[in-house]
Amino acid sequence: MSEEIVSFSQIISNAFDSIKVENAKNSVNIYDEWKKILSRIKTNSSNPNEGLNMAGHSRVIDLKNGILLIEADHPGWISLIQFHKKYILNGFRMKFPEVEFKTLAFRLKGNKGEISSEIENKDSIYKKVEKKLEFEEKINKKSGININKNLKKSEKKDLPPELKVLFDNLRKSMLTNLEK
Repeated sequence: MSEEIVSFSQIISNAFDSIKVENAKNSVNIYDEWKKILSRIKTNSSNPNEGLNMAGHSRVIDLKNGILLIEADHPGWISLIQFHKKYILNGFRMKFPEVEFKTLAFRLKGNKGEISSEIENKDSIYKKVEKKLEFEEKINKKSGININKNLKKSEKKDLPPELKVLFDNLRKSMLTNLEK
């Protein structure tokens, strides 16, 4: 550990030096633009103020990796906003062409869902799943449950040929990349 003493003002100054002023301005403008974009939504429904109502029951929480996180106070508002997703994203793209807007993500008010700043790759997901499976296998062994033994028993049972044909035809009709 360093014995160097740094003043609190220097720590604050260093922290704010890393923040780009343009990014801060864009974030404030994005929050303000949310209500403007939604208020321009006009529908043929019986409620001519549907866009304003959506804006009143929702707000922008975060923007990371091109994903705009929206919080709404009821799932019904999330459904309405999703219905107008393309219009909303186009509105943001036109207003802020220098900012990437890929999609909208939603959370209900009161939930702590947030957008991860790191995108997990497939390998890390597989490793997590493998660790979980290994842990579950240890628990099963301790409790005397042998899943592999049960799987082998079920594999030995064959279906009657006429049922196999029916299931094969059903499978082929459901999968588009298999020939009939």
